[in-house]
Amino acid sequence: MDRHDKLFKIADRIDEISFAANKIAVVNAEDKSICIAKTGSGLKAFPHYCPHAGGDLSEGFIDKRENIICPIHGYRFSLNNGRDTNNEGYLLKIYKVIEAEDGIFVKLE
Repeated sequence: MDRHDKLFKIADRIDEISFAANKIAVVNAEDKSICIAKTGSGLKAFPHYCPHAGGDLSEGFIDKRENIICPIHGYRFSLNNGRDTNNEGYLLKIYKVIEAEDGIFVKLE
């Protein structure tokens, strides 16, 4: 792990995370409020707010291609690489989620 990376425990087990009906939860890691999404390929972590206009991404939804869709303007960001699939140049930071025997961790950079 790079000296600038920080690992934060967000839960002991996945059932401790309170996912909403849209399969997104908001957790705190240090002084950051981040979203955790439950997807077909595992847990994904990303900022709470959209980089386009500040929309609350916890109120968005995840499509079949594992994009988070912002509830304000419908911007789509890949939860695998953070790229905006509208090709307008916005980038959503994606944080690494580590599921281990001793808990679930998010790696902030």
